[in-house]
This record gives sequence, structure tokens and C-alpha cells, in this order.
Amino acid sequence: MQNHSTILDQITWGIHLNFEGHSASPPPPLSWLTQLQQQDWQRRGVVLWDADLRIVAHLYAGYALELLEHLQGNDTWKTEGLIIGSPAFQLSSNNTNTPSTKLGGELVLKNQIELGTDQAQTLVEFLSAQENLLKLISSYDKEDAKQALNKVFRLIADYGRKVRERKGDIELIENKEPKVIPTSIPRGSYFTVYQAAQVCKVTSKQIRAWIRMGKLEALDLPGLGIIIEAGKLNEFLDRRISESN
Repeated sequence: MQNHSTILDQITWGIHLNFEGHSASPPPPLSWLTQLQQQDWQRRGVVLWDADLRIVAHLYAGYALELLEHLQGNDTWKTEGLIIGSPAFQLSSNNTNTPSTKLGGELVLKNQIELGTDQAQTLVEFLSAQENLLKLISSYDKEDAKQALNKVFRLIADYGRKVRERKGDIELIENKEPKVIPTSIPRGSYFTVYQAAQVCKVTSKQIRAWIRMGKLEALDLPGLGIIIEAGKLNEFLDRRISESN
């Protein structure tokens, strides 16, 4: 497999291209790299470094392609050299003396490295040689960014749905008429099925059978069970005594 990662000078400065699936990508890190610089060293894209200044600059593939197009159309770097750095978007107020809620912004270069004319020429040649691979990497970067944005949209949508559902639940609790209507029973004394069985000296099963056959009047209360009014139970016992005589 071809190695698309190139180190031009291991002592003073260098360039390499990181891309998953290619050998020696990234190359071994330099000893002076900080923890943050090590992250840039391994990040997908173009990496430039200067050992004297101990600076590492990372360029995303899309930005590297734009830079290459600009350098190919402008020859100033051939006589003046080039300042390269990690592109970053810096927010700034339109008026630093007057606080404002409207923020503008500008593209700035962080981790700047000043390249001489020969170094700039080497950079242009390097980017030109890797142009096709940079286009491929750029397409992956765009797809990753699209997926990340879709994930953010999904999180926002999920959060909004949960807020609406929670609001709806609160309104439902506050405004909804209760479905359960309180059960009213005549005032008096009542027996449970078990208690009635003890009074009649029979099993609870027999009490339920008499209730099903309509011989013993009872109330079936949802959630509470069957209760038998004391007067109705006495009338039932009187009838049984009369029938037995």
C-alpha cells in the first residue's frame, strides 16, 4: 500500500498527511509535542510542524484544497514566502467598546508557521501530489460533519418532543375530568364474603354461589370486592330457617 504520509525533515520542519487505512499514518510523534499537539498530529488531514518554534498546525483536507487553489493562482509566495496555520473562526464584537448581542466573526490562523520561499514551494508540491487523496478525505469530512449535524438535529427534536409531552401531561393532570366516579353505598353495616361465611357456618365459595344464584343480595364494589349488608344477610338466614322447618 502506498504511504501518503511524508516527513520532509525530521529535525527542523515537516509535513505529513493523515488518513485512516494508509500505512505510517500518522508518523511517530515528536518528543516535544504537548498533549494537544499530539491530537493535532494524529488528526485526519494535513499536518505541518516547526521544531524550532515547537508549533504544530493542522489543516482539514477541504481547507488544504482551497489553499492549494489560491497558491496556484497567486505567485506572491514565490518571492515573499507564506504564513501557514490552523484555520479557526473567531467571534468578535462589532464594537469592542460597546457590548452587543450581535456577534460577527472572522477566520483567523492559529499556530502560525512562517515558511520561506523554498518551504512554500515544497508545500505546494506536496499538496499538488496529494490532491486526489485530499479530495477523498474532504468527502469523508463532509459526510462526518453531515452526520454530526443530523445527530444534533435529532437531539434537539427529541428534547422538543419530551418538553411537549411533559407539558401535555401537566395540562392533562390539571384540566382532565376524573374518570373514576366515587361509589356511594347505603349507610349501614356490612359483612365481607369471609365474614358472611362465618356467620352462616359455610365456606366463602358457598356464599359466592348463593350470590350468583340471586339468593343472597350483595354489592360488588370495583376494587373493594363483594360486601353484604347486615340486614340482607339476616333476611337470608331467616328464609333458610323457615325453609328448613
